[in-house]
Amino acid sequence: MPEDQKRRTDRVLAPVRIRVIGNDIAGVSFSEETITVSFSQDGARISLTHPLLPDDIILIRNLANNIEEEFRVVGAFQQVFGDRREWGVEAVNPESGIWGIAYTPPTEGIQPKVLVECAACKKAIQSPLSTIEYDVLLATGLISRHCDRCNETTRWRPSDQPVTAEMMQASAPAPAPSTERRKSRRLKLVMRLRVRNSWGVTDIAQTRDVSKGGLCFFSTRIFNIGDEIFITLPFADNQAPVETMARIVWTTMVAAGRFYGSCYVK
Repeated sequence: MPEDQKRRTDRVLAPVRIRVIGNDIAGVSFSEETITVSFSQDGARISLTHPLLPDDIILIRNLANNIEEEFRVVGAFQQVFGDRREWGVEAVNPESGIWGIAYTPPTEGIQPKVLVECAACKKAIQSPLSTIEYDVLLATGLISRHCDRCNETTRWRPSDQPVTAEMMQASAPAPAPSTERRKSRRLKLVMRLRVRNSWGVTDIAQTRDVSKGGLCFFSTRIFNIGDEIFITLPFADNQAPVETMARIVWTTMVAAGRFYGSCYVK
């Protein structure tokens, strides 16, 4: 990428090879290698054959630098061809550097504020939107976000209600999350993976959940806490293995085998 693009704060139109791991709209786990259509510090537009559920969390790994981060599904763009569709996703941690670009801080107040209302309860707020939320709203007229009145994720659309002080107050930034909150959300994903350690113990195991920092898997083989292991996820017999190093940090026995918790080794 040219040097003059490496400190831009706006959208970059570039195909970056990525791997997306998540659950589709039916709740079935998937892993798909694909590309970005565009990206910015706060999100990306990606092409997928798997349909997503708005407001779900997915994991995206940049295959060029192996940085993996969480993204929230904002909504769908147009269908490209066949089952392939473009999706807008918002970065949970915009400072992660997943795209390998040093972004300059945005100018104060640069985010557009739009009066939107919950399609379910009609609550309206004047809210700043991220670049990707704004793009999805322009393309489809709807975005997905949490409604505190409905206490669930709902569809939001542009509102023509008169702006009131209550709407302005509702758009104030949310309080910072508690420091006790888990560093990485765990996604409930059931997939095959291959696990091996340095002594040659190998198993085709099954994940229980994954996060950007590690994963939990079930195996009938014996691994020890502190073991360095090499994980191939997802595992398929007909593909070249791409291994990630991890370390076993906990284990617990169940009737048919053991669950192992592992963290990735940088």
